[in-house]
Amino acid sequence: MVKYSCERCGKGFSQKSHYDSHNGRKTPCENNADKIKALVDKAVEEKLKELNNKKLIVKNKDVNENTDIMQPEKNQCKEVKYIDLFCGLGAFHTAFNRNNILQNKVKHTCVFACDINDGVRKVYEENFGIKPEGDINKINIDTMPDFDILCAGFPCQPFSIAGNQKGFEDKTRGNLFYALLKIIDKKHPKTLMLENVKNLHTIHEGKTFNIIKSELEKRGYNVSYKVIDSRYYKCPQSRHRIYIICNKDTSYTFREINNPIVPVSTIIDNSITDFFDYKQKFTLEKCNGKSMMKYKLINKKSGKGGRQGERIYDITKCGPTICASSGGPGGKTGLYEINGKFRTLSVKETLKMFGFNETYKYESLPNKKDMLFYLGNSIVVNVVEELIKDL
Repeated sequence: MVKYSCERCGKGFSQKSHYDSHNGRKTPCENNADKIKALVDKAVEEKLKELNNKKLIVKNKDVNENTDIMQPEKNQCKEVKYIDLFCGLGAFHTAFNRNNILQNKVKHTCVFACDINDGVRKVYEENFGIKPEGDINKINIDTMPDFDILCAGFPCQPFSIAGNQKGFEDKTRGNLFYALLKIIDKKHPKTLMLENVKNLHTIHEGKTFNIIKSELEKRGYNVSYKVIDSRYYKCPQSRHRIYIICNKDTSYTFREINNPIVPVSTIIDNSITDFFDYKQKFTLEKCNGKSMMKYKLINKKSGKGGRQGERIYDITKCGPTICASSGGPGGKTGLYEINGKFRTLSVKETLKMFGFNETYKYESLPNKKDMLFYLGNSIVVNVVEELIKDL
């Protein structure tokens, strides 16, 4: 039984005489106390490090798990692909690009475009970096990429009041609707966005529109449509067009939009000094009432006037429909009174009438005024931008 213990080396003794003898040695025993303490301290330190490392691993794991949970909601975007048929100047494309900025959870990507007009195709490529295909009837649908949304402002001339209203009797332009159906039958897109002139649903006592609606419903689409006036969509142009939106899963609901009227004065470039001198050929006839029109031009020889290209409009009000087919002194844009003088709108001003960006380019066109014809057949960006928010 140990009764005595050396404080230096830790050795134990049962008899005091042995303990005294040990302490009286000429050569002192080895001091193990400091070594033991050092070993204990080291063991404790290592254990603490081990425990701290385990805590750090667990903490990082929790952070990573939380990050993984939040990441899709915060950073990931769902990509929705669309095609732009009869693409024109790219009103659909412009509207989708703006919507990508407004709604970060969905990224819309154009994967295909087509238009029969060579000049339009060059301008479209210049602005969006996509070279459109040509005639829709010559497209190889089998090589067309898959997509979610089909956009098409299919040709309106066969149905337009300004045209001959032959509808499907027009063997070339009127039957292009069936070219759309061929693409739909092969690709089965979830959503369709179609645009046309306002009287599409009334021409031929509604028979033409009933054919369109019936063909789309046969393919499983819920068909919604509405005639929209662009003046209520923050656009300084009154342009009535019918929009047909079809979904396979749900019925699209058109929200009521009734923004304050934006006057033409907001897009006027006051640095332009090229005005029209009407006095040689015309006299002015003042218009009464609250119309957007201020004067009519009356031909001095014939005594006739007042056609679309012979009207002068008030810049403090909304402007009329930009028309590709109108002629006369105010052809395409109409004439406007600016500081007591009259002139048509410039290309840049007309682009703004449709809601296109100020940075829109058309350097590829040898004749820049061709843009006025293309714009006369264009879709208003502001309207499409609002509609796609509810797709």
